[in-house]
Amino acid sequence: MRAFLILSFLFLFISSCDENNPEIVEITITVTPDQAGEVIPTTSLQVVKGTELSLLAMPTEAYTFVEWSGAATSSANPFTITANEDLQINANFLIKNYPLTITTVGNGSVAESIVQSKTDYDHGTIVQLTPVPSENWEFVEWAGDINSTEESLTLTVTDPVDLTAVFRFTTIDPVAITKTNPMKIYMHYMPWFTSGPFDGGWSQHWTMDNRNPEIITDGKREIASHFYPLIGPYSSKDPDLVEYHLLLMKYAGVDAVLIDWYGTYDVFDYRDNLEGSNALIDKMDEVGMDFGIVYEDRTTPNVVNAGQASNIIEAATSDFNYIFSNYFTNPNYVRVDGEPLVLVFTPIEIQTQSAWNTILSNAPEEMKFLSIWGESGDLGSAGDGEYSWVFNGNNNHDQLLRNFYGGINSSSLRIGSAYPGFVDFYEEGGRGNIIGWEIPHNSRQTLDLTLGLASQYNLDHLQLVTFNDFGEGTMFEPTMEFGYDFLTILHDFIGVNNDFGGTDILTIYEMINDLYDKRKAFAGDTAVQDQLNQVFNYLVSLQISEAASILSSLPSD
Repeated sequence: MRAFLILSFLFLFISSCDENNPEIVEITITVTPDQAGEVIPTTSLQVVKGTELSLLAMPTEAYTFVEWSGAATSSANPFTITANEDLQINANFLIKNYPLTITTVGNGSVAESIVQSKTDYDHGTIVQLTPVPSENWEFVEWAGDINSTEESLTLTVTDPVDLTAVFRFTTIDPVAITKTNPMKIYMHYMPWFTSGPFDGGWSQHWTMDNRNPEIITDGKREIASHFYPLIGPYSSKDPDLVEYHLLLMKYAGVDAVLIDWYGTYDVFDYRDNLEGSNALIDKMDEVGMDFGIVYEDRTTPNVVNAGQASNIIEAATSDFNYIFSNYFTNPNYVRVDGEPLVLVFTPIEIQTQSAWNTILSNAPEEMKFLSIWGESGDLGSAGDGEYSWVFNGNNNHDQLLRNFYGGINSSSLRIGSAYPGFVDFYEEGGRGNIIGWEIPHNSRQTLDLTLGLASQYNLDHLQLVTFNDFGEGTMFEPTMEFGYDFLTILHDFIGVNNDFGGTDILTIYEMINDLYDKRKAFAGDTAVQDQLNQVFNYLVSLQISEAASILSSLPSD
């Protein structure tokens, strides 16, 4: 193109000459801004008057041609003009402008600083981008046109750039609940539930022999219980459920969760129990709570019958080796006088000192090992005491507690029990009248009575029976029938004395419920889940107003 235009110019120049008396005119060509490009033919030149000129503007990479100005105004390129007089012609260029688009995921901003600019225009500008996380957030990565984990990113702008700075909420260290009651409070917990939506099937603890949770009447699933969870039936493996349960227990003032543990073997629903247990345990550190194990030795004959162990001693030994290796090493495992606490229920199958000495022979340290009340002889020297439970065979459950507490002495460890009631569903669930007695809840009276006895006898340790055994109706967990009553009573008994910024405990329980509901309502929305992660972290660090502010800003579910 350049050669063609030069030849065209020479042809026009020669053809227009008056050989006898040529009149010469001067053509001055300028470029704005300087060095933005060039014009062919270039700079200034003299031509015979009447010469027809063809001008071509050639921008550099960073610019585009806009128009001719001066003696002629046009946006044509090439541009033809007849030189009948001296002419001043300017070629106008404009620097290319590329957008640098930056978005953020999470809470934070990006600081932009120009390191080096080419003239005063965008093309060729060198920009340094520095992520600035908000408080309690951290930078993760750059995404989009550039993928990098470098915190400081330097780029030269020569094309449109679209970047995303990704931030994530950092875990806030949990803050401990303070309380006026020095009694150690343990919550007995059932990790054995599965659900259709989460696991693809419902566990026997929701169905027993004749209930089907897929049947929904008036918004409630059919379950094997006289009582209905406030959030509906669930899976113990569900991280949203674990979060909900632990937050409720934390704010009620519970020190540690004692997990009803069925061992490690893949027999019946024992593996579901193990997975539910570990889902709970994995969250303990984030919430700032402890856990312990209540071993169900009743499982061991089924393990043997399934051909997975040669005898019940072998089965129990394998289970305890798992406890030693995986739980005792956890800094959140509950200890009494520096020793890990383990309960056995009751024992049922293994009832000799020699058997337990064999089972516990691999223990890496001394431990506190307790049987249910009246069964410490089954442990012999392997045992360190007893814990009470719930029983009303002679309609004298409170007297049984008094008898147990009256026999407490300093030579052995005793853990008391408190419960809101006992109304099982076994007969209605198709399993017969296998219990034969009940303890009515009587609104709050049964719980008040059993907690009162613990105070009267000045117990050092108290186990709450239970958080969520719906089949036996002993649940502290919020239900449609009782709401948050039992947890509120417990909160007052324990003497939780954090002021929570003036927020009452019922409002906090409702916030925790709202967190769970929004987890489910916005399960596929990453941005909302990130905000709910913030809510969780604020709650475990007792920053109630901050948690409430985020919850109220989110769309209703």
